[in-house]
Amino acid sequence: MSIHKLIVAIFILATTTVSAQKKAEKVELIDMVKDLMITKKQESNIKQIWWIPSEYWRIALTDSPDIGEEIILDIENKLVGYSLFSVVNSDISPFSGFKKRDAAITIIHDNEILSPLSDEEIPADIKELVDVFRPTLASMVGQLGEQMVFYVFKNELEDGTTAISPLNTGKLHVKVNDEDFTYRLPLQSMVAKKICPEDQEALNGNWEYCPWHGVKLTEQK
Repeated sequence: MSIHKLIVAIFILATTTVSAQKKAEKVELIDMVKDLMITKKQESNIKQIWWIPSEYWRIALTDSPDIGEEIILDIENKLVGYSLFSVVNSDISPFSGFKKRDAAITIIHDNEILSPLSDEEIPADIKELVDVFRPTLASMVGQLGEQMVFYVFKNELEDGTTAISPLNTGKLHVKVNDEDFTYRLPLQSMVAKKICPEDQEALNGNWEYCPWHGVKLTEQK
């Protein structure tokens, strides 16, 4: 796939909505981004983590008339067995803007600490993807995008289990320096909503009961 086509693909991520294959009948990109991006601010420091799983690319690109299945498969193939995260750890000054701080990211899975791959361990195809993605993201979100540092983790453990997936159940614990970030899985945006039988409101598909009426939620028909 050419660099030009990949840049176009990434640019389209900001506006596309698509039908998902497994959990939800339809996944809104904006909802998925809300699930994947966690920001914490303390005094002048801002930390932000953005999990970018392979599922994100397909959800963002499938319905685009300018992006074909070949490009989507190429991105997915690059990321088979790997997960991509971006991290911002910066101090904000009203006079000097952002000042980047060192960030160490780890993932805790079943009391096991997973560390990101070193630069030498990252496959060349993923480096290419990150190299193209980084400046495009920076141009879309400005100074905060310029603060992002990308990390790559291996998805699959030695026993064959998948440690990092938005379709897992439970929680994914990510630590950036001394700050804890927690993803509740499966991601809400990827699960079909459930209906409250009292007022027919569509609610979080991960919930079993309506938090307002206390009744068991039903599956959408």
